Amino acid sequence: MLRRSFIFLPGVGLSTEKAIWENGVLDWDGFVKSGVAGPLKGERKAASDHIVNEASRNLDEGNVGFFNGFFRPSENWRLWDEFGDGAVFLDIETTGTRRFSPITVVGAYDGREFRALVRGKNLDTSRIAGLFEDASMIVTFNGASFDLPMLEAQFPGSVPNIPHLDLRWLAIRCGFRGGLKSVERQMCIGRPEDVRGMSGEDAVRLWRIYERDSNRNALKLLLKYNMEDIINLSPITERLVETMRSRVFGGLLSAGGPPDR
Repeated sequence: MLRRSFIFLPGVGLSTEKAIWENGVLDWDGFVKSGVAGPLKGERKAASDHIVNEASRNLDEGNVGFFNGFFRPSENWRLWDEFGDGAVFLDIETTGTRRFSPITVVGAYDGREFRALVRGKNLDTSRIAGLFEDASMIVTFNGASFDLPMLEAQFPGSVPNIPHLDLRWLAIRCGFRGGLKSVERQMCIGRPEDVRGMSGEDAVRLWRIYERDSNRNALKLLLKYNMEDIINLSPITERLVETMRSRVFGGLLSAGGPPDR
């Protein structure tokens, strides 16, 4: 999807991108080789060639930082096919919603292993940064408004300069309303009975019980709740990206085969 995208070019939106495809230019290589790409020609086309070449070089060299901010946030799903294998799914638990409400748990899932850092045990800047070692992108639900700003405020420098896919807004674009639990229900994604129906308020209550009584069972349940919040992001991402892939790139099937994956 990434190499078939052109909306990162100055002045190119969805309609102009479609015009480029309809002009027979289906990917970055074809764009650079063509003299004209839809409405792009002359000096504008030459300037765009330079941008495309730079993007292609950074992608070939594996420079993921280059693609942080490459698209506007609502289009970061286009990075999934290139960077999804190295994605880290992230969710945090806190005692409140203010920027400096203490973070109690930072959980991460790389598609194979769930790891959690706990306040008062192993939660610090270096260990948070370690959760993203070798990561190519971060995936959250509402992380742009909550998780990442909270981490940066309380643990500056812990979040790497890599692309971020926030599923909250992508879900809305795909017709799913509400918070994470609501989206899970709409997608028929279940949870274990002991954490089914739990909310953020329950997470705060469990932390208070653990903090007051050193209740290991309360912490164990809190970590399980956090884990379910995170691992369910993986199938949600796949479904949302597939929906957008079909919606945006579906017309290319007859023109030049399926989009790059």
